[in-house]
Amino acid sequence: MLRLEVFKMKGYQRNCSCNKGQNECTCGYPKAKPAQQLPTQTMPTQYQPVNQNTEYLGQDVIIPVVHPTHTTQVNHTNYKYMHSFPHTQSVVNSASQEHYCVCPSTHHHPSYKSKRYW
Repeated sequence: MLRLEVFKMKGYQRNCSCNKGQNECTCGYPKAKPAQQLPTQTMPTQYQPVNQNTEYLGQDVIIPVVHPTHTTQVNHTNYKYMHSFPHTQSVVNSASQEHYCVCPSTHHHPSYKSKRYW
C-alpha cells in the first residue's frame, strides 16, 4: 500500500512516497538508525576575525577670527560758479548847441561885414 507523506525540512516542503510495508523509502534520505549516544568530544577552538568597534569622542575648539572693517564718510561740497556776460545796448541821441553873441562893433572897419546868423 502506497502512501504520500509531506515532510517539512529547512523551510521547504518535499513530497515523499514511502512504502512502509517493505521498510523502503524513495525520498533520497538515508534510513534513520536507532539513536545512540557517543561520548562528548571537544574540537579545537575556532577563532573568528576580530570585530573592530570604533568609538568616536569629539571635542569642539573655538578659534575667534576677527575681520575688522572701517567706513569713512567724506562730505564734499562743490561750488559751481556760473559766470554770465549779459550785454546791453543803448542809444544815445545827442545834440549840441553853440551860442554866439553878435554885437555891433564899435569899430567899423570897411572890410568888416556884419554876419547874420538868423
